[in-house]
Amino acid sequence: MKNMILFFALAIIVSCEQKSKKFLNIEASVQQNDELKENPLLMNPITSSIQPKDSTMSTLYGNEIAFDYAKQHSDFNYPKDAVLYEVTWKQKPDELWFGGNIPKEISSVEKITFNNDNYFYEKFEGKPLKKIQIEEAEEKLREDFIINQKMAVSP
Repeated sequence: MKNMILFFALAIIVSCEQKSKKFLNIEASVQQNDELKENPLLMNPITSSIQPKDSTMSTLYGNEIAFDYAKQHSDFNYPKDAVLYEVTWKQKPDELWFGGNIPKEISSVEKITFNNDNYFYEKFEGKPLKKIQIEEAEEKLREDFIINQKMAVSP
């Protein structure tokens, strides 16, 4: 009887461990060989959006300084050392939730670092993620879009 209980306990532990590994979405994560110096997915999410026409989804992350500022202010004058990351993923159907979509792989990461009175924009794309240059007009549009996103309201 004692052996039977141990067998069932072991079976439950093994089955739970295998399921958790199966459902961890490593494909949608930042990889070690990417050019990013820090992982934005470990930072605080500020807001998110879905772009159905492009089949993508995005989340705006911020370091502690940017997150605290966004929580307490409705303007977009982020202080020195604030960092924002707009992470965009391609979507794929969710295997567990019919009709739902989840991140497939990272399409791009846009980073804005704030200094005293200005900010610096960088964009990363590809697999592995590498820094790329974009046209100045597009860069200005992306900067304005990212900086002017309001924090999502949650209960």
